[in-house]
Amino acid sequence: MLQYITLPSLQTAMTNFSETMQTLITSPVLVTILLSIAFAGLAVEMFTPGFGAGGILGIAAGGIFLYGHIAAGLVTNTDILLLTAAIILLVLELFVPGGIVGILGMIGLLWALFRISADRADMMISVSIAFIVTIIAVIYVIRIVGFEKGMFKPMILQETLRPDTLPSLTSIIGKRGVAKTPLRPSGVAEIESRVMDVITEGRYVAKGSEIVVIRTEGMKIIVSPVTNKEETE
Repeated sequence: MLQYITLPSLQTAMTNFSETMQTLITSPVLVTILLSIAFAGLAVEMFTPGFGAGGILGIAAGGIFLYGHIAAGLVTNTDILLLTAAIILLVLELFVPGGIVGILGMIGLLWALFRISADRADMMISVSIAFIVTIIAVIYVIRIVGFEKGMFKPMILQETLRPDTLPSLTSIIGKRGVAKTPLRPSGVAEIESRVMDVITEGRYVAKGSEIVVIRTEGMKIIVSPVTNKEETE
């Protein structure tokens, strides 16, 4: 005969599963993994254009981490407010120069993490490993895309985005400058003491190379590296 699962048995099974998940998510090993994915994912997202896998993985990992600690009864309303304030400060640091806002946000984030941790020594180890992983991930991404992409692009190209600081584009045709970032093929160059967003015709140009403006297309400034032949003319 078939045996039916009674409601109390189902509730017990769900309770046991929930407790198992709470224990797993709050374990030092998984906490380290989740924090590493959250920190690295969100940090990498800042250096890449658009919103992609880094941001999705970072938010998902952070959500799982927070859910496990809330379910385990380790998080209070004060902790949630502190964590929210810390995240807001870290986001504001992207738009407010000086670094003070970012430092306060980082202090708030660490304080919140230590407050909700089951064991502060384990949390310190987890956070340290997560920061190391994040630094490695950011360095790797910077080597690929540079600083001119992602959320930092508006700050790097702020001179370019102000029309009142730009000379007439046609007047700079034939002018020479220096690539301030690698051009792959787009990037930043300094022409006549102004930082501008430029693009090549598909050719890679290393940072520090001398370039010349060959033409403009609307607001696009097309440049080419200065060759030895051009230098002797």
